Amino acid sequence: GLPRQITKDGFEASFATNHLGPFLLTSLLLDLIKQSAPARIVNLSSVNHKRGQVDFDHFHGKNLVYHMDQVYNHTKLHNIICTNELARRLQGTGVTANSVHPGVV
Repeated sequence: GLPRQITKDGFEASFATNHLGPFLLTSLLLDLIKQSAPARIVNLSSVNHKRGQVDFDHFHGKNLVYHMDQVYNHTKLHNIICTNELARRLQGTGVTANSVHPGVV
């Protein structure tokens, strides 16, 4: 599996890359996206989210098993949860938010 890596900000590297980075980018662009309505936010996730778990200690590298794609699965589940909440909050703004599985790449 992957080695445990923690960013200088104290986040597990896979969570920082796969979840927090896209979440931060979307947050920083959200006002501009709303001004550009109709607009779409599309976040790439994975069907592997079904194997993920919600455990906020994962963000800091705790309670994680670094085997195969388990950490990846958790990050993709968090992508979907946050995108679903963003879609709910954006109702009526002309902006949609969706998570998609790109297929086998």
